[in-house]
Amino acid sequence: MTIRNTAAITRATVGSAIILAVAVSAGCSSAPSVEQTSLTWDAEAGAYEIESEIASGEVPLKVWVEYPEYGEALVEAFAAAHPGIRVEVTTVSKVDAVSKMALDGEAGTGADVYFTNFTDLASAIDSGVAAPLGEYADEIASRVGDAFAGVVSRDGELYGVPVSTESIALFYNKTLLQQLTGSTEPATTWEQIRELAATYNDPRENRWTIRWLSGQLYYAYPVLSSLGWHLGTDEGDPGLDAPALAAGLEYYGALRDLWPVNSADATWDSIEMEFAKGQTPYAITGPWSIGDFTAAAEENGFEYGVTTLPSAQGGGDAATLAGLGVGVVSGYSEYPGAARVFAAFLASDEAAAALYRTTGGIPALTRLNAQAIPGLADDPHANGVLAQAERSDLVADVSDALWTVGNNLVAGVWDGVLDPATAQQQAVAGYADLTGLGE
Repeated sequence: MTIRNTAAITRATVGSAIILAVAVSAGCSSAPSVEQTSLTWDAEAGAYEIESEIASGEVPLKVWVEYPEYGEALVEAFAAAHPGIRVEVTTVSKVDAVSKMALDGEAGTGADVYFTNFTDLASAIDSGVAAPLGEYADEIASRVGDAFAGVVSRDGELYGVPVSTESIALFYNKTLLQQLTGSTEPATTWEQIRELAATYNDPRENRWTIRWLSGQLYYAYPVLSSLGWHLGTDEGDPGLDAPALAAGLEYYGALRDLWPVNSADATWDSIEMEFAKGQTPYAITGPWSIGDFTAAAEENGFEYGVTTLPSAQGGGDAATLAGLGVGVVSGYSEYPGAARVFAAFLASDEAAAALYRTTGGIPALTRLNAQAIPGLADDPHANGVLAQAERSDLVADVSDALWTVGNNLVAGVWDGVLDPATAQQQAVAGYADLTGLGE
């Protein structure tokens, strides 16, 4: 079950960001198998008591992680604070964790703590495979900030520990910009990019000033949001017929002059490979590209940076649809105290350092807390992504239907086969058909 029309929507601000915090009314959650009365809070220690079987090492605490190297580093850091506790790590993808827990949890073979995407947390709560963090809520919220804490909360209870955040951002070739413009400073508006494209673009050489996945709503969203359209969170009204979206699509379609390539040809390989060669001033991508770009920059002799996305003329800051990885205590855990102790540890400096060191992931901490992570404060690439993430929308319930019609909407306008008004009409009708709202 997912967050639907029963959702109460609140907005929280982080810097210049508008974060959509979704708190869902209860009434459909199934009861977990573990009685919450088995939890004992040690007020003096400020922690839940760890069950004797776990504390003695007789029984391992079971944890599912997506990346083995992160799991190993996390266990090592946890063991330093809690010697004697055994942690059994299994590799499970975040996108599969909730559905797997729904089966394994009831069978008694699931994890005590697992990781998922915040977009899947509502269904985890409803199916009973996510349990509240209880007394740790305030401590965790102080570490990650109210906005991140808000999107993993329901009815005043915190159900997840924000662990990692990601967002697309503007990657730029400092070396190339210096040669072309006399400055390494990146563009802050699409108009500045247009000025450079007027002299740099060369179709015969397949040379373009900027590249991105132009036919996807996820990548078009920063332009649309800059002009005032933010994705609606009500399943029945995601805002596909909003006037602000019409204005955004009109502007977005005109950006094709910068990169006159059909959306089907704007492939990931053509974006990453061309930027890696050092001949593309700008690319829009995410932190998953940092490793490849860093290696390419060293090999091909250029320096690159990461910064916030450009705004549209007459618009505001460009917001992206940010991702958030969360740690969750299973509602079926036989060791709810130990599971919550481990989950709370995920918001610690030590756990954040393990994440950043092993995967390059960006910890979902406040900017102030993130500065304490070794290397992160001096990492301009990670900080560029974090700066954009702070301007992003966290929308928990983006259905597959919305991605389908949204991508068709954007691609139709980009490819010039639909004008914005017609594209919106088709999107509204298509979304109603796919969700059953048109019956």
